Amino acid sequence: MEAKESAVVDPDYYWRPISSCPSGIKVQLLNRAGIGTSGKLEGNKDEWFIAWAPMPKIPPEIKALIDNRHHTNIGNLIGD
Repeated sequence: MEAKESAVVDPDYYWRPISSCPSGIKVQLLNRAGIGTSGKLEGNKDEWFIAWAPMPKIPPEIKALIDNRHHTNIGNLIGD
C-alpha cells in the first residue's frame, strides 16, 4: 500500500469497467466525479457510474468486532 495524496492506494487493486458490473449486488462504484461509494447497480448500467470493484472481504478478527445489533441482516452486509 502507498499513500497517494490523501488516500491509501493498493497498487495491485484496480477498478473494473462498469459494463462488467453485476446487477443487484452490493459493490463499490466509482462515479464520473471520481468519488467512490458502495451500492447496487440495478438493471441498465447507470451513466453516472464509470467503474466498479468488489467489496473487500472482512477477516474473522474484524468481523468479530461488528456489533450485530445495528443490522437486521448482517450476513448480506458482510458477505456471508
